[in-house]
Amino acid sequence: MDNKEELYKRFRIFAVPIYYLQRVYGLWRTETAQLTTAVVGTVVIGLAAYRFALFIWSFVRPSTLERYCHVETGSWAVVTGATDGIGRAWADELSNRGFNILLHGRNPDKLERVKKELAAKYPKRTLDTVVADASRSDHPEQAVVDKVKQLPGKLVILVNNVGGAVVSPAYQTHAEMTPSNIDTVLNTNARFPIHLTSLLLPLLRANKPALILNCGSATANFGIPYLAAYSGTKALIEGFTRSLDAELECEGLGKDIEVKCITINNTRSAGNKTEMPVFTIDGGELVRGSLGKVGDGEVIEFGHWRHAVQAFVVGLLPGRVLRGYLLDQMRMRKVVEEEEVAKSR
Repeated sequence: MDNKEELYKRFRIFAVPIYYLQRVYGLWRTETAQLTTAVVGTVVIGLAAYRFALFIWSFVRPSTLERYCHVETGSWAVVTGATDGIGRAWADELSNRGFNILLHGRNPDKLERVKKELAAKYPKRTLDTVVADASRSDHPEQAVVDKVKQLPGKLVILVNNVGGAVVSPAYQTHAEMTPSNIDTVLNTNARFPIHLTSLLLPLLRANKPALILNCGSATANFGIPYLAAYSGTKALIEGFTRSLDAELECEGLGKDIEVKCITINNTRSAGNKTEMPVFTIDGGELVRGSLGKVGDGEVIEFGHWRHAVQAFVVGLLPGRVLRGYLLDQMRMRKVVEEEEVAKSR
């Protein structure tokens, strides 16, 4: 008897919640509750299926890129940072789609090499080059604008591709970065593309319909250690793209000038050798996927379905788990880079 009373005293705290759980269970078993649950479940499943269908459609729908190629001889596209990696892929694929290309870079020898290779591959296209160091603050974008005004045709596409960590070592604490390195990152990833867009907008407006493609980064959405300045500039580019798109809509130009920011995740390039199973793609895959998204009405989006799936999977992780994973990965990358630098000395 004493044992029963002791057990009752010990577990009577559960009496109230058990009582209410029984009441809720009783209500749930009623016909009205069962019907309501079925309706809500059907709506939730329907919405999930609808969102999934939209996701699939966004990657298989036909692109409207051709509306920007005004003439048979090819309208012009400017690709910044076009000598390597993703920039080279933009130039290659746009040439393949019928556009003449103005290749921008800071190395004249690399620019000429890329120009010759693309000219041999696409003999019907016209290619030109312009040299300007995006990392400087003495208005290098003006050289691009001056060259555009000399083109034998209309500029209709601007690809703001140039960017990256652009300093060595790439992974540094923010306190370790010198003022000149910080300026280099800010100029290359933010100042140059924003100034260039401002100067070219009147021409794009005159040559409408036109397209502006800004290259963003998934680092804008996470707290990435050792890349604080770079991550910040990519967040700025996303905000800039949204605001510019809204501004053009306010000015009645929403249908004339399309603005998009392509969020880029792990992609092989000259500055990125990191491999991630399944989710790492090359520049060509990224660019083809991104051009396929032209005309879909979205302003900020992933260019390739693998990156979109990766973002979905990552979004399912608890915040603390994701943060811990990112911290471990970035510590490891920093150590690996430091070891490589030490070996090269």
